[in-house]
Amino acid sequence: MAKYQILAETLRQKIIEGIFSPGNKLPSEYELQNQFQVSRQTVRNALEVLEKQGFVRGRQGSGTYVIDREAEEQQKSKRIAVVTTYVDNYIFPRIIQGIENILAKEGFQVQIAFTGNHIWREEAVLKDLLEQDLRGSIIETTKSALPNPNLPLYRRLQEKGIPILFINSCYPELDCPVVSLQDEAAGRLAAEYLLSHGHTKIGGFFKLDDGQGIRRYRGFLEALRGAGIRPSEENILWFDTEDALDFNGMEERIVKRLGSCTGILCYNDSTAFEVIEIWKRHGIFVPEDVSVVSVDDTDLAMLGEVGLTSVHHPKEKLGEKAAKQLISMIRSNMPGTSYEFAPYLAERDSVKDLTE
Repeated sequence: MAKYQILAETLRQKIIEGIFSPGNKLPSEYELQNQFQVSRQTVRNALEVLEKQGFVRGRQGSGTYVIDREAEEQQKSKRIAVVTTYVDNYIFPRIIQGIENILAKEGFQVQIAFTGNHIWREEAVLKDLLEQDLRGSIIETTKSALPNPNLPLYRRLQEKGIPILFINSCYPELDCPVVSLQDEAAGRLAAEYLLSHGHTKIGGFFKLDDGQGIRRYRGFLEALRGAGIRPSEENILWFDTEDALDFNGMEERIVKRLGSCTGILCYNDSTAFEVIEIWKRHGIFVPEDVSVVSVDDTDLAMLGEVGLTSVHHPKEKLGEKAAKQLISMIRSNMPGTSYEFAPYLAERDSVKDLTE
C-alpha cells in the first residue's frame, strides 16, 4: 500500500473506534505531517480518500471534520434496485426472496424490475434507474456472453455513485463485483459424474448468449480432456434465449445430435426437462437409453418420471450473500468483492451406471 493509503486506513480506524468523534475536527495537515512523519501531499491524498469514502468533509478555511455517518444515513435513500432476467419462475423467486430477507432486516426498500434477458428491455430499465434516487443496485446481466450496448448506461450509474453488484454473471468490461455459482466447476463436476459412471460418448446442450453457458461448457471440456476423451462437435448443441421459448423448433436437431449419446450435460434443469420430453416422443428414455445431468437443482429436477441428477445452485443463499455484499459496499463506500459458491451434486436416478 502507498503511504497515503496506510495513513487513510489508520485515520479511518480511529474514526470507527470513536477516537475522532462525529462532528469533531481532525488534526491539521501540519499536525498530521508531524505525527505520522509523512509529506503534506501524503496527508492531502489520505484526506481525499477519506472524503470520497464518506468519513470526513473539508470546510474551506476551517479544516477537516468527521461526518456524522448515522445522521447522514437516515437522510439518504433506502431504495435498492433489484433487476433480474425473469421474476416469477424457475430459480428467480428464491434468489429475490434471499435478497429481500436481508435488505428488509437492514431497513432498505426493494424495487424489482426484470429484463426478460433482452438488451433493449435492459436499456429501458437502466434509463429508468438513472432517473431515480437509489442507494444501490443488484443486477443480473443480460446475454452476458455477447457484446452489450448498454455498458455506457452502467457507467453512468457508477458516475452517480450508485454501487452495482452483479449476480450469476458479469460484464468483464465493468469493474463491478459479482456473486455467482462456480459455473466452470459445475460443468466439470457434472461431466465427471457421467465419466465416473462409464460414459464416454458424452454430448452437451449449452446456452450460447449467457456467460454461465460458456463457462459450464468450458468445465465440461476440461473434464473430458482430463479423461483423455476428445468431444465430438456433432454432439454439442447450442441454443439462445429465443430458442428457449420453443425447443420444439429444435426437435429434429436435438434428437439427431444428442439422442445417439449415452450421456448428456444440459445447461440447466429447464433445458433438460424439455429435452427429455422431446426424446420421449421419439422413443428415447432416461436413463435406459440416455443418461442426463444438468445444473440448478430446482423443483423441476423432481417433477418428471425420473429424478434428475443436477448440480445444486445456491438460489436463496446467493441472494442473501449478494444483499450482504451490497450493504457492505454502501456502508463502507468501498468497492465490493466477488464471491463464488462451490458446486455440489444432487444425485437422483437420471444416470445409468455403465460400469456394472
